[in-house]
Amino acid sequence: MQPLRHGYTNDTRGDGAVVVKRFTGPDDRTRWATERDMLQVLAGRLPVPVLLSAPTGELHLTHLGGVHGQELIEAGHAGPVLRSCGAMVRRLVAADVTHGDYGPNNVLLDPGTHAITGILDWEWARSGADPVADLAWCEWIVRTHHPGATGALTELFAGYGSRPPWPRRQAAMLAKCRDMLALRRTLGLADPGYQRWAQAVRTTAGWTEL
Repeated sequence: MQPLRHGYTNDTRGDGAVVVKRFTGPDDRTRWATERDMLQVLAGRLPVPVLLSAPTGELHLTHLGGVHGQELIEAGHAGPVLRSCGAMVRRLVAADVTHGDYGPNNVLLDPGTHAITGILDWEWARSGADPVADLAWCEWIVRTHHPGATGALTELFAGYGSRPPWPRRQAAMLAKCRDMLALRRTLGLADPGYQRWAQAVRTTAGWTEL
């Protein structure tokens, strides 16, 4: 099995048919159990991988077809990618779930139609729909990792059908950043991840509406 691109926290490998995700980092067992349970709950309701098995600390999943959302943005398709991301939030709401790390970083899309073929990485998910949290984090991912594509954020809200007020979106972004900061703090203040999230809090607090 080969390491898969776009893995930031865990060890994720695949062979084109099966994906094996091994959880690493702080609170790994809780994140493993969360994703395991969410994949079972959402099977058949949302485009999620099929859970094949879940030995402690690992998930064995079916491989999903499609192109990673961040790769499509880098290829110049930010508008249709973000419109599809916004439309998918309506389906998350209908399923009464908040993904918790939603954005082009965790979706696969058909490269022709830009329809979402898979939503990945449910380790931060929770029951109960919070569309502002998922929309805001999608915006945060774009502003942080794809600053040249921020002009296409109007498509995100068009896909969802509304644009929540900026103070609510910024508050949701900051809440997620602070949650991640608190998690990394368990590893000590010298942890590079802690320093990155501390900077993310400062940067996000200084943003204004685009």
